Amino acid sequence: MIFDRLASGIVRHHKAILAIWVVVLLCAVPLALKAADVMKYDVNDMAGEDSESVQGMEVISNYFPGSSADISATPIIVIQYDDADGLASAEALINKLNQEATGFTMEDGTYKLNTNMQPGPFVTATVSSETGPGVMMVGVMYNQSLVKGDDPRLSVTDDTPELRQFIKDVSTGTEGLEVYLTGTPAINYDTMTGAMSDIQKIDPFTILLILILVGLFFRSFITSATPPITIGVAFVLVLAMIFFLGNLFDIFFITEIMLLVSMMGAGCDYCIFIIARYREELRSGKEHEAALHEAVKWAGESIAVSGASVIIGFGAMSICSFSMVSTMGICLALGIIVALLAALTLIPSILAVVGDRIFWPSTAKRYEETGKSQRGWHNWFGKVGHRYFERSSRFSLKHAKAITIVAVLATAPAAYIALTSETSYDMIGAMQNGDSGEGMDLIGEYADEGMLNPNYVVIQYKDVLAHVEPVLDPSTGVAIQGMYNLVWDDAYTGEGGVRDQLNDLVDNIIERDGGENSNIGAVTLPFEWSLAVADAVSQLPEGTPAQILDLIVKNSNAEIAQILNMSIPMLTNYYVKMIESEFPEGTPEEVIIGTAQGMLIDVTSPQPASPMIDYIVNSNCGLLGGSYASSETGSGDVTYVKLSIPTNEASMAPRSMESINMISASVDEYRADNTGLVEATWITGTAAVMYEVSNVISGEFNNIEVLVIVLIIILLFVVMRSYTIPIRSVLTILMSICWTLAITHIVFVNILGGEVMWLVPLILLVICLGLGMDYDILLTTRIKENVRAKGMSNDEAIHQAVLHTGSVITICGLIMGGAFGTLMLSSMEMLQEFGFALCFAILVDALVVRTYIVPAVMHLLGDWNWKGPKFMQPKEPVPEKEQEI
Repeated sequence: MIFDRLASGIVRHHKAILAIWVVVLLCAVPLALKAADVMKYDVNDMAGEDSESVQGMEVISNYFPGSSADISATPIIVIQYDDADGLASAEALINKLNQEATGFTMEDGTYKLNTNMQPGPFVTATVSSETGPGVMMVGVMYNQSLVKGDDPRLSVTDDTPELRQFIKDVSTGTEGLEVYLTGTPAINYDTMTGAMSDIQKIDPFTILLILILVGLFFRSFITSATPPITIGVAFVLVLAMIFFLGNLFDIFFITEIMLLVSMMGAGCDYCIFIIARYREELRSGKEHEAALHEAVKWAGESIAVSGASVIIGFGAMSICSFSMVSTMGICLALGIIVALLAALTLIPSILAVVGDRIFWPSTAKRYEETGKSQRGWHNWFGKVGHRYFERSSRFSLKHAKAITIVAVLATAPAAYIALTSETSYDMIGAMQNGDSGEGMDLIGEYADEGMLNPNYVVIQYKDVLAHVEPVLDPSTGVAIQGMYNLVWDDAYTGEGGVRDQLNDLVDNIIERDGGENSNIGAVTLPFEWSLAVADAVSQLPEGTPAQILDLIVKNSNAEIAQILNMSIPMLTNYYVKMIESEFPEGTPEEVIIGTAQGMLIDVTSPQPASPMIDYIVNSNCGLLGGSYASSETGSGDVTYVKLSIPTNEASMAPRSMESINMISASVDEYRADNTGLVEATWITGTAAVMYEVSNVISGEFNNIEVLVIVLIIILLFVVMRSYTIPIRSVLTILMSICWTLAITHIVFVNILGGEVMWLVPLILLVICLGLGMDYDILLTTRIKENVRAKGMSNDEAIHQAVLHTGSVITICGLIMGGAFGTLMLSSMEMLQEFGFALCFAILVDALVVRTYIVPAVMHLLGDWNWKGPKFMQPKEPVPEKEQEI
């Protein structure tokens, strides 16, 4: 027997084993300290590279200059005000920020922000109300030479705390305003710092909880510290491995948090089971070495099988195409392997050295008939558990049918709730926290919630839609550096051309999504200055050029308005320089500026401004793409179009996810109707990534769950040599999972008014199939030992197993459940849900299912528990006479 040989080896070579663990720990510490450096925090990085949405982002990155997959990729200031006076204060604050932007520099004096912009790098994108209350959204434009050049001195995410402090310093003394910094860089930064803060809260609480529970169970200071220290050593080793793995594939921050609690929970359980069996053998009168040998031999088998089931559950997650799930599965499985190795070798080696001194201030003498443990509170405390499990075992065997019927009746409604309840796709909302989270919530309260994370439709055409050409100096004919014209082709602007087709596509999307009740917001199509001017002139037939320009900006959506606010003053200055020499000396400046503004809106002049403005807007907003994006000269053809499609509801709300499906259907129809024109299409954006991931993973998890169930059944069949035990084990754990999913939905949706993340039920099912099997295996292997090694009857074996393992399984359940429960201390909603669900699942499994339901079902099955292939059945001792329980 392998564990018999393992026990003998540990007794003989325990000092060498301890030395090996010490050396490995010393080598692992420096690498473990760097593990956090390889963690990822961006949700967009979680999807597989071969998905359409990720490929769409790649297309945007390669063919759309100045574009990103989300408008929120730049920092965004959200200013909350109460009334018109508050709005005026907000505008004054923005002016002040622009005036002092040159003070926000690097150590060498380089400007971090784009101070060349007019009126400055803090650009008002939108105002929700002019009379209040409302919010003002302000884009923060960084120095593009640093950002585009990927200057190592500047990371927009890492720069978030400095930018916040700068904004705070400038806004000091401003009354009646609440100011928040959000957007992707701020969200990623807050997620990272929130995760670190969570770890600092969760780690000590988890360890303290384990120390208290183990200390109460063993009534020993040393014993309480041994399991967490042992698993702490294993945790350091796994972090060192993660440092290497993080350079091979993406590992997300949530993995480190889940790793600690799963290793501390499961690993400490394994350690406790070894130590408790060692104590039990000492109590029975065995000498130190014999007691240690028996503990490793029998408890070692139990925890090895238990650990194998957990490794199967975690390891199966590695086949998922969603990188957050797959890498989490790999790391968690690796963590359990190392924790199991520590429990099987390091703990027994420590016991071999210290013996029963590990129970100090208790000793073996306490458990003799005249020992202290047989008197006073020691006696009372020690026998409370014994009496409880004595009664619970007899109750389960006596009322087995009633318990089984009640369990089935409770499972039916729970399964209905679990299968029919709606889940949320908002991964960003579930993980965001801090200042950026509050800013995003405010945007959702006062504006269309999906505007910051719109969906994008990217279309590649076979024909050229436009050309990008350099702007020539009218006096010299030489190209002006950095200035380009966008010249439209008839393929786009002609009757029935791409422009008309795109308008029809948008109408089709809106109609398919619900018509007048559509969730689709204002769609951003390629921008044409001449059309915008014509529209504004029709609304202001007697308007001045300045009024028309102002109306054009107001008519535009937030993204385009932001670019127009930058480009109109710049182009006005360009035209002023061109014409100021033609005016007599002393001409008022406002006259020259008014003339220049008039030239901007004159689309019929020999050299209109339209091509320049069209290039600036479409290029900076990433609405048109093509070969010009990668051309060294900046010139080239336009063959790509990007439509920005925001939703009225939050971008990842269930209704918005349905809208993505409608968008996809309309785009597929458009492509099918225009096969001679359209080369390829992509639907992308953060919400589209999550939508595609959720569809793919939901199907994958069906396969993963089947794989886990099949592998666990095979494992239990080989170990238990029984046809019925594997099936019964899986069914009882699925029962507790149904209860857990139902109560999680009730608590977080019906009581707290939140949403359950779609990922929680999927991962919970897989994890609980592994972790929840722990206690079933610990109990069932003891029953098997009693039947096959000690010759007990089925009922007596169940009774004795519950009696001797009940308290251990209960304390292990409290420890593991408590460890996962500490996740509820997290500031992130998704981790809170994971913590609650896993804590409830483990506790109900240890305290209810394994204490009452499993004994009852195994009593009803009787000898069928031990029916298996004859060739796998060992020679067993003659059973004891059947006893009435």
